[in-house]
Amino acid sequence: LVAFHSGVVTVGEDGAARMSVPVPDFNGTLRLMAMAWTREGVGHAEQDVLVRDPVVVTATLPRFLAPGDRSRISLDLAVTGDTIGTVAVSVRSAGTAVTIDPAFSNRTVEFAAGQRGEILVPLAATRVGDDVVAITTTLPNGEVLEKQLNLAVRLNEPPVSSTSFVELQPAGALSVTPDALAGLVPGTASVQISASGAGRLNVPAILRALDRYPYGCTEQIASRAMPLVYLNDVAIRAGLAGDPDIRGRVVDAIAGVLANQAANGSFGFWSPGGEDLWLDSYITDFLSRARQKGFDVPGEAFDLAVDNLKNRLAYIGDFESGGEAVAYALYVLASNGRAAIGDLRYYAETKLAAFATPLAKAQLGAALALYGDKPRAEAVFRAALGDLDAPADDHEGLRVDYGSPLRDGAAMLTLASETRTGIDLVSLSRRVEQERQSSPHTSTQEDAWSLLAANALMESLAAPNLLVDGEPIQGPLFRNLEADRLGVAPLAIENRGDRPVEVGLTVRGVPAVPEPAGGNFYSLTRSYYSLEGQPVDLAAVGQGERLVAVLDVTTTESQGARLILDDPLPAGFEIDNPHLLAGGDVAALEWLNLVEQPAHVEFRADRFVTAFDLAPEGPTRFQFAYVVRAVSPGAFAHPAALVEDMYRPERRARTDAGRVEVVGPLR
Repeated sequence: LVAFHSGVVTVGEDGAARMSVPVPDFNGTLRLMAMAWTREGVGHAEQDVLVRDPVVVTATLPRFLAPGDRSRISLDLAVTGDTIGTVAVSVRSAGTAVTIDPAFSNRTVEFAAGQRGEILVPLAATRVGDDVVAITTTLPNGEVLEKQLNLAVRLNEPPVSSTSFVELQPAGALSVTPDALAGLVPGTASVQISASGAGRLNVPAILRALDRYPYGCTEQIASRAMPLVYLNDVAIRAGLAGDPDIRGRVVDAIAGVLANQAANGSFGFWSPGGEDLWLDSYITDFLSRARQKGFDVPGEAFDLAVDNLKNRLAYIGDFESGGEAVAYALYVLASNGRAAIGDLRYYAETKLAAFATPLAKAQLGAALALYGDKPRAEAVFRAALGDLDAPADDHEGLRVDYGSPLRDGAAMLTLASETRTGIDLVSLSRRVEQERQSSPHTSTQEDAWSLLAANALMESLAAPNLLVDGEPIQGPLFRNLEADRLGVAPLAIENRGDRPVEVGLTVRGVPAVPEPAGGNFYSLTRSYYSLEGQPVDLAAVGQGERLVAVLDVTTTESQGARLILDDPLPAGFEIDNPHLLAGGDVAALEWLNLVEQPAHVEFRADRFVTAFDLAPEGPTRFQFAYVVRAVSPGAFAHPAALVEDMYRPERRARTDAGRVEVVGPLR
């Protein structure tokens, strides 16, 4: 896209107005529009202008690669003018992520006027990173044309992470060396280091996990941004995606959730509007917290959200068990001065036992504390703590409040700290730490509330006194270190204080040896078929061939769940026609039992993503399909597909990783 406005240009004495127009690497037609005026009149004109090089070079290459992939760049050369003679073409990579076969990097072609030609240049990906492929074309008259193409080398395998903590005694020392990243692919590996006074909560690691969560329903948008309302400086120090504009992320999240707000003030999970009062309360809580911290939340939208909670509560029925959404709505209204103290006391005195979760009781207690009723608030919090002691049911169905024991504990710790309710924060924080350490996978709810809890603890507990690489640090330590940094020198940490300090180390990256297929609670298989319904061997797929990718999900129990299915593409494939299967154009695959209306579908450049909800007592097998086309010849990594319960992420399954070869000319 080319768009340029010159502003006002003074006409010269010769009656001509001259200006320079910055035109990028572009061949095509531009429309020039001009307006002129004098004291006597005004006029305008427009004209199409053809912009093209003497030799137009059109490059075709994969949209991305993975380390170990092999493919080619296709250069289509078209002589547009009277240029004839020898045209020299040179192809180079600026970095080391991509290598160009030197035997084919310099080519010459003889052209006559109006002639076209094609050059194939083999390339290979060697490591994770971003590279630039430079194409230099030298014309017979010596004119040089330059073209630069960005090419990303990525590993789309699901990353793994592990967290450990070291208790540094006074005068104790710790050295973080490159050995911490052993077994992970270079370029994907990093270690997040935290010593904050927040106990065994590794703040930068949780921040990065939230930041890299690749999906974007309304709850997840809010969960990624809500901690940043309080942890702006922490996020910058933790190297959050290299973007210092953390405030801008919160602003974007506010716009993102409001895009899913209906006219009555409610919020939908993937699109505007819904009937989920707990989600409405959570998003309104996020908007309230952002507003209190000085972020611009549109007044009309915010009032609609708050009024929606009040209106929904006015028509809420009685309940004997549940009440999660009622408690949260009451808390959010109380935080905005819109709750009725009589309602809070009624629920605390008459219906407390009916609230089904510890967090629901804690939110009711926090609402009472905000209105100054500390005795009732503390009594309700004690009841919530008692519920938290109850053993968790591993076969518990989908919770309507997106929760888990870890999320409940972290949120209770946050609310108790914020309202200064007199409960034992240290014991509760230890419980949250233990829950996190026993959870290899966490949800966005668990991560967001863990960060809010860490923020509350950092404000109330003493900060450590550390010496890091010889420099004193008074206050929390947050670092995100890539392998390159550790390769220069280990990070040395010394405790200069008079009390022990918990140092958290979270290592994250893609394993050098892919994990095998397997699952917990779910199983997942992936297969490919021709449009005629015949199985296809991915060891030899013809360039231009269309295939149907079929993903088969099976669950061991019939329970409600909110699932996300992520199927990364090999670099040689592209999704062909998202509507082909839905339109019924693949008659030979009528045997597929496809999910007809998933909650959400995305056809991305590098993957297929779909979200779907399982109803309690529903079917236990689900199939999804989409059409791909083999567009780039070569050999490519085929990352594993993954299905997971978004709010019980320990329930997941993955396929094997593999290789794909697309047969076609490479040179």
